[in-house]
Amino acid sequence: MRDVVVIGAGPAGSVASILLARRGWQVTLLEQHRFPRDKVCGECLSALGIDVLSRLGLAGAVALLGPVRLRRSIFVAPSGETATFELPREMWGLPRSVLDERLMSAGRDAGVKVHELHRCEDVEGSDCPIVRARDLRTNEIREFSPHVVIVADGKAAFGAARPATTGDFGLKAHFSGIDAPADAIMLLGARGHYVGVASVGEDQWNVAMSVGQPRLRACDGDGDRVLELMVNENAALSRTFRTARRVGDWLAAPLPRFDVAKAWPRRVIPIGNAAAALEPIGGEGMGLAMRSAELVAEALAAAAKRNAEPDIAALRQTYNALWKTRSRACRVTGWAISSPTVAELAVQAAASSDTLSRLGMHLMGK
Repeated sequence: MRDVVVIGAGPAGSVASILLARRGWQVTLLEQHRFPRDKVCGECLSALGIDVLSRLGLAGAVALLGPVRLRRSIFVAPSGETATFELPREMWGLPRSVLDERLMSAGRDAGVKVHELHRCEDVEGSDCPIVRARDLRTNEIREFSPHVVIVADGKAAFGAARPATTGDFGLKAHFSGIDAPADAIMLLGARGHYVGVASVGEDQWNVAMSVGQPRLRACDGDGDRVLELMVNENAALSRTFRTARRVGDWLAAPLPRFDVAKAWPRRVIPIGNAAAALEPIGGEGMGLAMRSAELVAEALAAAAKRNAEPDIAALRQTYNALWKTRSRACRVTGWAISSPTVAELAVQAAASSDTLSRLGMHLMGK
């Protein structure tokens, strides 16, 4: 029986684990946190991710969790100029703590051996790869030597190229009392930054911000102060938050953007944000993570059936096709919405042209 160690139990790691366990692999899933846990994330699952859930037979189970059906996207320039777009296919808004726990549970049901509170300390790629993980309860280092390692910890792996890394941070918290349409994802620009607002449940809203390091430092890392500055730079933000109340802690994490690495260690394969990371403004992160997990599971299962090695070059090529155009389009959109002059012109142009808005949605993967 082939065995695999998967590092990270987010959507990518859990999807890969489920698929391989169902194909008869012995799967060990290492996760450094105890679930349920929250994450810095826009918490919008794109149609790409919903399709993966459908193929897994889990879309119905996740639908029972009560995701908000998101059907529109509203772009608001710092000037207040607004453009509304119908999404070609609906997205789902739901908390990561809920989604991730449900997917991990599905992994357990499939026979995955889940080890929470195990932090990966080291991975050595070779014909017999080695994973060293620290049991955070005992501080003991455990060593695993599987046939293959899948890295799904959301961190850049193997020296991935970082041409667009800017030192930005993502900040996220849940709010109630937001004055916004519940079926829409709102993207509001400020000076050099932007805020995403989306409903993830009954009077529960995800507020996620892209914030530059200088502004975060000037606010002493205080998310409330950062948001207050942005509210003062966008009148629509002020209206949106006039009755809002924060109901969860602020979470912060670096917000890198990088492309697929040109080489991976022997029998070590990254998926999700360990493979590539794009501007989060498009809401495609979870969907891309889940689709990359599906691609890797299919490649490994097919290679095992032939008693051969997976075609890693072909897999990287598929990754590049999956991420490259989306990455460029989302980066340009993030820059435009957070540049006051450019944002106003771009929003006006998009609002007046269905062709332009459809093209933008297509390039971001919608």
